[in-house]
Amino acid sequence: MAQDSSAQLQKFLDENQYTKNGILRYEKIVGVGFVSMGGIDTTEEFVARLNLKENQKVLDIGCGIGGSAFYMAKKFGANVLGIDLSNNMMNIALERAASEADIKDKVELKVMDALTAPFEPASFDVIYSRDTILYIEQKKELFKLCLKWLKPGGQFLISDYCCGTNIDNEEFENYVKQRNYFLLDPASYGKLLEKVGFVGVDAQDRTEQCISLMSKAKARTEQNKDNLLKHFTQEDYDALILEWGGCIKRCSVGYLKWGLFYAKKAT
Repeated sequence: MAQDSSAQLQKFLDENQYTKNGILRYEKIVGVGFVSMGGIDTTEEFVARLNLKENQKVLDIGCGIGGSAFYMAKKFGANVLGIDLSNNMMNIALERAASEADIKDKVELKVMDALTAPFEPASFDVIYSRDTILYIEQKKELFKLCLKWLKPGGQFLISDYCCGTNIDNEEFENYVKQRNYFLLDPASYGKLLEKVGFVGVDAQDRTEQCISLMSKAKARTEQNKDNLLKHFTQEDYDALILEWGGCIKRCSVGYLKWGLFYAKKAT
């Protein structure tokens, strides 16, 4: 990503979906340290597949406010580098890291564009990314870099929002454009990973799980309305309900998808 387009995306993220207030209201529902769907529950589920070992090096692309990075360091003793393009995300992550004294030497957090990151080849045992790559148009270039950065036998795990196939819906097209998303369908996403050289690619459509998680998040928001309004405005509450409801609808009709992807670098 060119420096000017990287700066434009950073500005878009920080001034739109990921304002500080927007991040904190997501976290209030999803769980402390998280903005990605499912919070600690999906983090535990997905990370379990990696069989992390102590002192393995993990790159967390789009680390958000740090929940996954802190979990991998605490639970497995991994050395995690979390990067995110959003200044707002990183500022909150750094605040949270200051209270995680037991893992201060295990987690490093940096504002960084993954497409211009200066990592050496074979730097990481694992690359992990949650619901982030949808903002990156140059997925092929990113996946090539990730393949280069992984050690032989290294693992790549991604969850990401995707789209259905043969969609002809103006509302959804406007939604994608407004959010600055670049979406692939889950099968094409997996094929792209194979095309750049990953092996053992497992591309899963997890949309039903996403609908369930979003439905629970919407219900939790409604059930905790009085408490939420002690910390946020009615406008914030309405925005959360609109967000969950809209995503549930788009997923239910097959426009929006959620994918889980696992791949390895050949040994």
